Amino acid sequence: MKNTYEPQLIYDMFDHYGFNVLRIDQFDSGNFAKIRAELNIELLGAGQLLEVATRLISLEKNENLDVQVIMIDMRHCTMTLNILVREQEATLIG
Repeated sequence: MKNTYEPQLIYDMFDHYGFNVLRIDQFDSGNFAKIRAELNIELLGAGQLLEVATRLISLEKNENLDVQVIMIDMRHCTMTLNILVREQEATLIG
């Protein structure tokens, strides 16, 4: 991901990793967004938590993001995340 200006790209990206995004805030800064996504899990055991973490790690690696888990709300089966687009390293060919 190069920036956060297009919310539909964020919806599609999270959907690809199995998370239904309910809300996106502060995406207009270009490199940061607050995300609220469904977990689709009623009881969060250690195995399910590991599976969620594994999907988030894959998302980070493949989409060039840093993902911060802010809150997991099991009453509403959602999680709140911050995503930060990593800066692209400039390479000079000399």
